[in-house]
This record gives sequence, C-alpha cells and structure tokens, in this order.
Amino acid sequence: MGIIGLIIASSVPGMTGYARQVRLKAATRETLGLLSLARSMAISSRSTRTVLVNPEAHELLIEETLDEDEPKRVRLSSGVEVEVEIQGQSAPVSGPARLAFQPSGSLSGRSCSLILSNDTKQQTITITAATGAISVK
Repeated sequence: MGIIGLIIASSVPGMTGYARQVRLKAATRETLGLLSLARSMAISSRSTRTVLVNPEAHELLIEETLDEDEPKRVRLSSGVEVEVEIQGQSAPVSGPARLAFQPSGSLSGRSCSLILSNDTKQQTITITAATGAISVK
C-alpha cells in the first residue's frame, strides 16, 4: 500500500501540469475555430464580421451573432489568459479589442496576434491583415 501511495503522490504534479497544457491547447483550438468561422461568415454573407476579444471576461465572441439564441462564443477556462497585440504597437491592447473581418476575408486595420497563455506556456495566433490568414505559432 505504501508503494502504491508513493507512486500516486509522485504522479499528481505531473498530471496537474498535463491538465493545464491540455486546457491551453483546447482554448487555442476553440479560438482558432471562432476566428475562422468569423472570417468565413464575412466572406459568405458579404458583410463585415467582428470578433470581440474580452480578456477580463475570458471570452471571445462574434458580435453579429448576439441576437441569436446561442451566440458564437468561446469562454476560456480560468487558468488561460488572452491578450491582443497589434502589429506596430509596443504594448498589448488593454481592455476589449475588436477584430473585424471584411467581406474579402481580410482583417481591418493592422495584423495582430492573440496570445493565449497559462502559468508555464503560451500559444500565439497570428492574423495577417491583408489576407486574413490565421496561423498558430
């Protein structure tokens, strides 16, 4: 019994780190999916679609879907932080940020990055303004 207890006790810290990593990867996939959906909606509807990134609420949502019963949104887990960096600015955007996809699929304004992070790791999603291309680094 003592040996089993030692094995379990030694594996708990590793499992905690693994769970944080899984939450960050899941948040990255969900965010990537929401951004891709907003871009696709802009192209198919031939109208601008705006993604609101709200770091304080740990949430991203497509603003044009707010009137629907279930708006398109991603709620990040409490251990995952998000910040927005606009190309050419030295500091991250403070407060909510809006990313507007045009009917051509391009992003209004400058290219930007969404940085999702937990205590130990971070994932960066980059959106190129000219094409609206979304990539993960």
